Amino acid sequence: MNRLVCAWKENPILFLVCLGLWTLPVTNAFGQVPLYLASVWWLIAAFRSRESVCWRTQGFLIGFMILILISLIYAVHPENGVDKLNRFLIFPLAGAVTACCLRADRPSDAVIRICVSLLGGVCMRGLMDLVKFPIEIYHYDVEFVHVGNMTSPQFYLAGLMTALGLRFYQKGTLGVWFWVALPLVITGLYLHQKRGIWFASIAVVGLWAVGLKYWKAFGFLILLSGFSLFSPFVQDRLEDLKHELGSNHGGRLTLWMHVAPRLIENHPFGMGYNGTNYEDFREDLPTEYHLEVGLRHLHNNHLQLLAELGWHGVLFWTVWMMSMLWTGFQKLPLGDSGLRYTVAFVLLGLLMNGMVEYNFGDSEILKLYLVLFGLLDVFAMQLKKVEQGCTG
Repeated sequence: MNRLVCAWKENPILFLVCLGLWTLPVTNAFGQVPLYLASVWWLIAAFRSRESVCWRTQGFLIGFMILILISLIYAVHPENGVDKLNRFLIFPLAGAVTACCLRADRPSDAVIRICVSLLGGVCMRGLMDLVKFPIEIYHYDVEFVHVGNMTSPQFYLAGLMTALGLRFYQKGTLGVWFWVALPLVITGLYLHQKRGIWFASIAVVGLWAVGLKYWKAFGFLILLSGFSLFSPFVQDRLEDLKHELGSNHGGRLTLWMHVAPRLIENHPFGMGYNGTNYEDFREDLPTEYHLEVGLRHLHNNHLQLLAELGWHGVLFWTVWMMSMLWTGFQKLPLGDSGLRYTVAFVLLGLLMNGMVEYNFGDSEILKLYLVLFGLLDVFAMQLKKVEQGCTG
């Protein structure tokens, strides 16, 4: 208890961020509370000029909010967008994460604390799923493939990359807990049976291992992937891809090739933030084309933002994401490159999964995006200080 009190007094925003990440993967209802508090706390401090601000990211966030507000003027369903404007309060989370890390004596230590908190929350999610799945399957007779959801496996991807990154960045950071966390996150990835996350996880871990020459990790990935192909439920999910990719199956291909082009052609400036409905998707779609009842997003970040905010909106968002990846992967004269690459590869994994899922619109994952932006800004601000010191 004394350690918690000291942590709060030393850096209250960091304490709130870490608390939020310990609980967010388990429950958004509770986890979002400390994250919202951290956002508002930092915002008030920033207006009082008491906190560091990375104006690049804040500029993108402000620009994105302006695009959202403008889109509501001509929105087809403006009430849908207005209903989500409360998310503006969480946008300062990126600045809060940056500021609380830079306030620490060693910013890299604060970054590690945030990463460990995220991994801890993911492991708690894993423990809950180990209990939840058997109960759902055997007690409530729910089919295995239908127990999972879209949100939890994305946290497992983040947890997997974080565990591996911290292990190879600084071996003593996790210690024996690495061998507890790794099986939990891998099991969680299997249980939820989301193919997009499987492919994104393999891609980012593979790129990370090859790029940084962690051949043991790469060998482990190859063995694990090969072993997975012998699992019956993995084979079933991969076999089902041919149905998912059928043009009239009602899956991604139906949305991407039949629904999205019509919406974009009819609304070149977008339908407004959060402005697409199931009825809009179903309109003019032949009756023989199946579509999941209630579906109101296009399972793709770019296409959904294009449908909501228009070409200008998706171009703005793309430049924003490329800017964040550039910060993560460019060669910087800093000693914490391994830690920075870990954060950057988590972001890359989410963006890869965003090719088959509209995860930027998911409340929990949006918060994770903002945390990653804030962590990358820590390194950008450190570089700025180094450059100013050299010129001085």
